[in-house]
Parts: sequence; C-alpha cells; structure tokens
Amino acid sequence: MKLIQQLIKKKDTLKESFFKSVIYRIITIFLGMLVILIVTGDVIAAFSIGFATETVQFINYFFYEALWTNYHDKRLRIKIERTRIVDVKLDFDQLKEISFEFSQTDTYDKEAYESVLSFFEKLLQNKNLVEIQEEVQRDKNYFELRHKDRSFRR
Repeated sequence: MKLIQQLIKKKDTLKESFFKSVIYRIITIFLGMLVILIVTGDVIAAFSIGFATETVQFINYFFYEALWTNYHDKRLRIKIERTRIVDVKLDFDQLKEISFEFSQTDTYDKEAYESVLSFFEKLLQNKNLVEIQEEVQRDKNYFELRHKDRSFRR
C-alpha cells in the first residue's frame, strides 16, 4: 500500500521539475552576474557570461531532474510488481479509512487514477462489504468529481 501511495503522490513531475529549475536558475543568474560584476567591474561582461553560463546550467538541471524522476519511477514500479501478491486482513473501519484516503488522492497519472477507480469498483462489487458500500460510493464519487476534467499524462 505504501508503494502505491508513493506512486500516486509522486512529488516530482516534469512540470514541477521545470518550475523548480526556473526559480533556482533565476536566483543563480543574479548571483553569478553579481560575482562577475564584482570581479570584472564590467556590466556587459557580467550579463553576458552570467546569462550564458546559467542558461546551460538550467538546461542541464532540467534534464537531470527529468532523468532522476524517471529512474525513481521505474524503481518504484519494479518494487510494486515484485510485491503484487499480498495476504491482507482488513476490517470495515480500515476499508472505510482506505476508501476515504483514496478519495482525497490527487493525481495526473492515468494509471494511478485507473488503479484507484479499480479499488473502488472491487469494494463496491464485493457482496461481503454491503455495510460500507454507501460510504465507498460517496468516496468514489468524490474522487471522480475531483478528476472530472483532468488531462492525464502517460
């Protein structure tokens, strides 16, 4: 369960990495230019060298983040595939809690979205869980509403 939650709540998306890169590089551009200006006393040299250097470093950082995120996701998927078969005993309260937590999940990953929906469907189809189906249906509806007009990435 923890591995699935890590996949669903993945911190570093390409979009997030891009914005982190931009903000970090803006700060370092000004610091680099300031150092070059202090050393050379030349505003044009400070701007030219500082901007060129930071542009190259920005591109490097963005691709580094993207590659690292991809590597992390592959390792996580391998761990999940290795732990597919699990014998778990849960009571109704635990299932309701899991259902609620999944309803709060916010994802842009289509595979994660479909996995959560599949979880809800399996709970709703289980005849032994009639007592909690109303709450599970509520959580499923909330989850679907939260993702209604979402465009998923692959």
